[in-house]
Amino acid sequence: MTQLYLFLGPTLPAFDGPADIRVLPPIVAGDLLRLPLREGDVVGIVDGYFHQQLSVRHKEILAVMDRGVRVLGSSSMGALRAAELDVLGMHGVGQVYEDYRVGRIDGDDEVALRHGPPESGYRAMSVPLVNMRETFAAAHRDGICDEETADRIVDALRSLPYAQRTYRLLPALADEAGVSKQELAELEAYCVRNPVDVKRADALELITRMRQPEQGLDRGPVRWPAVNRTLHLVEWELAARGRAHIDQAMSPSPAPGDLDALRVLQLFSADYPAFLHEERLAWIAEECAELCGTSSTRTGHTAAALAHSGHRGIFDIDGDLGFLDGWLTASERSECAPQEKSRLFLARSFQIRPGVAWEEPLLDRLQHTPGFAHAAAIAQASHEVETERVRRDPTYSSAHLSLEPIRQLLIALWGSTEQDADIHALDRGFSSLQEAADAARPFYLIVHCGADLGELSDFSVEEPSTASAGTSPTSGRPRDRAVGERAGGPKISRSRF
Repeated sequence: MTQLYLFLGPTLPAFDGPADIRVLPPIVAGDLLRLPLREGDVVGIVDGYFHQQLSVRHKEILAVMDRGVRVLGSSSMGALRAAELDVLGMHGVGQVYEDYRVGRIDGDDEVALRHGPPESGYRAMSVPLVNMRETFAAAHRDGICDEETADRIVDALRSLPYAQRTYRLLPALADEAGVSKQELAELEAYCVRNPVDVKRADALELITRMRQPEQGLDRGPVRWPAVNRTLHLVEWELAARGRAHIDQAMSPSPAPGDLDALRVLQLFSADYPAFLHEERLAWIAEECAELCGTSSTRTGHTAAALAHSGHRGIFDIDGDLGFLDGWLTASERSECAPQEKSRLFLARSFQIRPGVAWEEPLLDRLQHTPGFAHAAAIAQASHEVETERVRRDPTYSSAHLSLEPIRQLLIALWGSTEQDADIHALDRGFSSLQEAADAARPFYLIVHCGADLGELSDFSVEEPSTASAGTSPTSGRPRDRAVGERAGGPKISRSRF
């Protein structure tokens, strides 16, 4: 079933829309990526923040359109983005969009206004210049002022910050506009009585268009050239995962998301190193299957990964393996057989292809396991402790915690020694103990006070009985887009060997 989403604020402050439209606050960066959008859904963008929040990025709009989502824009931020992206598939609606599209107006400030918070009903404290232009045009038609006077007043208003533009200000512009105060006072009185709200009219037209597919929205999914999933876009998508409550994301301290839960597993789960090793060896085995035509079905991931290191000329397991010592703990150097040393080296030195976020495939694997749910609870508890500490002492931040006690906590939890701690950090996907300790700062107080970490190691999932679209036929593991078909698969990075 098609879902309709509308980002709306001061343009229609008292809007009580149809039940089939989910009305959301003015859009900010990341909001589109937080929505559970599917092919065929429709998003309308009217209002958006740009001053106190990062404005919605063009690449986010392109990314959701690439999924088959229709995005319409009008009135304000929506009109701006539609004028910039209509050639790539975004639908512009209304006069403000058209004015931007043809170049009659070009300043972002034309649609901006100062307004109150949501609880005030977004009470307007200034007037957008696009509305003032249309009101002056109506005044000209009604004989209140001539066209040249209206143009001079607009020029004077453009020199002011958008937050200061109001009709009450008009008499004060007499000298700058070269118009008498009496004439401007008459114009002010007219504008206050007869304001034209073109932004509102455009927003209402957009809502009508959203709800009437026969008006150009029923042509099926439009497939424009595929969006290049840059590292920045992947990072934005990851940051949005698990933070689905858009009003919450606008708060100074948004609740934790999936990445925070993954970080808890990465830092504190006893079985995470074994899980990560197996995943990395499986990725290498999959690359061997793709590039070399071999299969790990009978040999297993470890054997296939070791064979692939030979195929790629990285090392020969029957040759001199002395260079592996830097990747092994003291006990591993003295006790492990060559094959095990080689396995540990491959798992620890593995790097995903540049431009692919390693968190994506791991989140897809872990997200529906009991261990992940417990990690999310620990992340939430840590967030609540942090919020309370900040409430009591606004100067407090976990970023100010000393790293030394965190380092010692991790060494103890990992069963490591000071000398081997950096190797154990590699087993968890960190480059060093220092990096791991820095990542552990937000969770230190909860873990130090005795959080139950035992349940973090339950990575059990219900494997499908037969392979289906989107899974690996050898492991049942979801093939993530960034690691599979779209990015060409992960690869061993020779830079670490």
